[in-house]
Amino acid sequence: MSVPYQFNVEKIISEERVDRTHIEQVKAWLKTTTLPQIQDEMIALFLLGCANNVAAVPDSIVKYFKIKSGGPQIFKGRNIEDPALIKAMEMITCCSIPTRMGNNTAVHLFKLNDTNYRDFDLVSNTKLTFMLVDVTQRYDPPIDTVIVIDMIGSSFMHLTRLKIDIAKIFLEYMQDAMPLKIQKIHILNANTVFKKVLAVAKMFMHSEMMKLIFPHSPGMTMEEFHRDCVPPSCLPAEYGGELPTCKELNRWTMQQFEEMKDFFRIEEEMIEHYMLTNTPSKRKKS
Repeated sequence: MSVPYQFNVEKIISEERVDRTHIEQVKAWLKTTTLPQIQDEMIALFLLGCANNVAAVPDSIVKYFKIKSGGPQIFKGRNIEDPALIKAMEMITCCSIPTRMGNNTAVHLFKLNDTNYRDFDLVSNTKLTFMLVDVTQRYDPPIDTVIVIDMIGSSFMHLTRLKIDIAKIFLEYMQDAMPLKIQKIHILNANTVFKKVLAVAKMFMHSEMMKLIFPHSPGMTMEEFHRDCVPPSCLPAEYGGELPTCKELNRWTMQQFEEMKDFFRIEEEMIEHYMLTNTPSKRKKS
């Protein structure tokens, strides 16, 4: 079963971003397992996510299927026509910036549009966050990804919407299974709410991930942020950037989600196939 990526692995290899030998090593390992025999493009994504440490790729692939199959509330039903996802995209800005930083580094931006805590849906927001990864990798997988999270508008009441089980799945997947390398996580307008969220996250967060988080106080100017963190060429107008507004970028992201409906459906079918062939009761019957 092949997932319909819009890039060709040979181009990634020709750019020396991954090595054909490493891909073949992973394919040889896959043949010794009951895991889906994923295509070369997907293997390339895992290699990029593991910074081309081929020894780390098998564990990442195993956890990819294990976590996705064990978290259907996040990884199943990723259809942007779902009313819950449509509403979530109205409540938050969730966009993969269409321009890249140097060294083919992607930028993801998240912020609240609606500050009413009652409208905050952690499950749908988490689902959208990981759907965004597929948007970013669709045509040109990045070398690194910088994440920008703006905490403005968050309140202590938003903490009542947190769900520990969802937070656990979110962090486990992002750290151990997501085929995308994170370079830095910038927290704009870092406040007391962020500190409380971080305290919860620390229960499931590796020390390596903690080192990637850079909180910035509300007093930081956009000039400083442009100089030290993300250039204006990769930011929307609200952040002094050269790109359209957050609303327009959200609309662009919605269009990408719409175009990728078949992608999400096929990838979910692959996870279902994994569950059928790797559930202990099923293996005993075979």
